[in-house]
Amino acid sequence: AKVGLPWEIASLYSQEVPERDDEDDEDEEEMNYATLQRLKKADERTKAMTKEEYVTWSEYRQASFTFRKGKRFREWAGFGTITESKPNDDIVDILGFLTFEIVQTLTEEALRIKEQEDLYKEKSGVEDQGKKRKAVKGLFDPPAVGKSPVEPRHVQEAFRRLQVRPKKSRAMLIGTRGLNRTPLKLF
Repeated sequence: AKVGLPWEIASLYSQEVPERDDEDDEDEEEMNYATLQRLKKADERTKAMTKEEYVTWSEYRQASFTFRKGKRFREWAGFGTITESKPNDDIVDILGFLTFEIVQTLTEEALRIKEQEDLYKEKSGVEDQGKKRKAVKGLFDPPAVGKSPVEPRHVQEAFRRLQVRPKKSRAMLIGTRGLNRTPLKLF
């Protein structure tokens, strides 16, 4: 049973407006959709992995910035320079989670950039031009097919791309005067 108090707005009117749970449901659906997309990406990423690669990948996936490393994370984050007091463990965990999300987003974007670059090199034959002299493969030559690592330039380009303002919001700035400063954007 719901108790109506005289100072509530609902008690001023003779008819009650039915409550809507749509807003909560929409937020929940959005979170579920994002979780499902992340799981789908992880599934696609692991489909072609060997057992050893999958074990390594799942180990790295469990990595944490704060689990058993809270003190080092506090030092790295510079909590002493920001506040005089020691932050609560919950705050450190939340910041660790956000840091994990940022690193994951940057890494995924860097992997996309590297993949695009590798496809371009493969199609245009950029790498083959420099190797014309050495056409004969020797006994101790590395394999022709191999994965190159993500390089710092891929991560820097990923960060740059994540900072770009979408065209939709840029269109509203046409004709405005003054300096338009953009905030740091990581998602």
